[in-house]
Amino acid sequence: MTSREDVLGFLNKISPEMASNADIVSHTGIKPHQQVFQITQSLMKDGRINGRRDGHEWYFSAEKRQTANPAQRHLKRDREVHSATSGTLRPTAFEGLCQKVMSKRLDVVLRPAIVEGVRKQFDLVSADETIVGDAKYYTAVNGTSLPPAKFATIAEYVWLLEKTKAEKRFLIFGNDRRVPEWWLDRYGNLLRGVQFFFLSDDGRLELLN
Repeated sequence: MTSREDVLGFLNKISPEMASNADIVSHTGIKPHQQVFQITQSLMKDGRINGRRDGHEWYFSAEKRQTANPAQRHLKRDREVHSATSGTLRPTAFEGLCQKVMSKRLDVVLRPAIVEGVRKQFDLVSADETIVGDAKYYTAVNGTSLPPAKFATIAEYVWLLEKTKAEKRFLIFGNDRRVPEWWLDRYGNLLRGVQFFFLSDDGRLELLN
């Protein structure tokens, strides 16, 4: 039995109750947590399970195909996209919010600057260049699909950040938290000293890795 079948079997077993990714890890033994996240997102995209987001956590239940007509499926997909994509800011406004939140968190003034040795301007740099970060306000393709071009840009910025001499290096994402989570699921094991954060439009900051 595959891990995907294990997840489906567990959700069918507890139906109509819902389970989080952490619950699924605990009851199925599938590890790491990122693999379960990838499986549940894939199953939800395929219409095999229902999913809803409550705060920072996703909850899933077995899909009852015989009771779900096309109109219901369309409404469900709209709710899922809206719950994951909650941004209303312009990218420039998001950058300003990131500067405010991270400057307060780190107790240092962060400004856009070109870092010595790396010919790239970053959004969040301390005067002594010991802290370097950048802000990304991304969404999925058409609200539902993986964004290959954005994945490449994230990889580029991770590589550039790793080339700086900063003691603290990070990327802050806004709008659609699935984008950095999908990237971490695929490439998170390759990260070396770069933190990923998600910042909601109301200023709530969460470390993703």
